[in-house]
Amino acid sequence: MNKKKTKSKPMWLIAVAFMAAISATTVIGGINGQTLQKTFAENYSVGTSANLSTATAGSASNATTFKTVNPNQSTNKEFWINTVHLDGNTNLHPGVKCDTCPQNTPLHPAEQPPVNSTLPQGGGFRITEPNKVGAWDFRSFTFSPDQIVVNQGDKVTLHFIGVQGAHHVISVEGVDTFELIRGQVHTVSFVANNPGTITYICHVHLPNMVGQILVLPKAA
Repeated sequence: MNKKKTKSKPMWLIAVAFMAAISATTVIGGINGQTLQKTFAENYSVGTSANLSTATAGSASNATTFKTVNPNQSTNKEFWINTVHLDGNTNLHPGVKCDTCPQNTPLHPAEQPPVNSTLPQGGGFRITEPNKVGAWDFRSFTFSPDQIVVNQGDKVTLHFIGVQGAHHVISVEGVDTFELIRGQVHTVSFVANNPGTITYICHVHLPNMVGQILVLPKAA
């Protein structure tokens, strides 16, 4: 029986066929990839536009608007100055949670008064000894506001209001010295002729109950 001999294909022909298949796959893959990329780009572009529109709208609504404001050139300046104190209330014992209290304030840690306190002399600071339940506090007196800015030549009116502190003795440098009690208002007026600073102090609560008026020089 004669057997037909099957001629094997040359290796170069197999290589050509293999490369052709790869090329076709690459082309098809490239087309599909380009199509996917195009579709993704379109979708992303639409989404980005929408996002940008939303972001732009949000930015526009949240943007800080700046306005040009002309400084007050009035020669009459009036200020109301309160006598106040800041209190730090605490306790030897840590705070205990209260479920029936009207306010649920943060619990404080146990605090001991400082030993051999080095507070400045003058009455401006006060520290109280703990009471029977361990409560004690630290107090600091001050003016509010404690800094004022005016222009040279301004007529300045200061109203001092006795809000906190039973008794004050206040001096406005070069202007007046007076007593002030709670609920009282005392007014002083003057013309700020010279640039520089004018100090107002409470002699009862030094060294911290001090304020300052800054007088800006006239423009050349």
